[in-house]
Amino acid sequence: MPRSSNKRTTGIEKATETLGRAELAAEFLKRNRNYRAEHAQMEQRIARSAISRQAAEAAFVRRWGLSFRLCAG
Repeated sequence: MPRSSNKRTTGIEKATETLGRAELAAEFLKRNRNYRAEHAQMEQRIARSAISRQAAEAAFVRRWGLSFRLCAG
């Protein structure tokens, strides 16, 4: 089957060639409406002191299957 000349497909192929896994995953989540809505809700709960930042972020990470490497600096 020939490849599509669709601009969206071309953009996706280009992104997968230039981005690493973490960057591609972050880009996907950044565009996901549910992720953005839940992140905003989490920030609101933290701002209202309804939950600690540490507890909220831990639950958010578990819910979305995220993991981040600790970096020096």
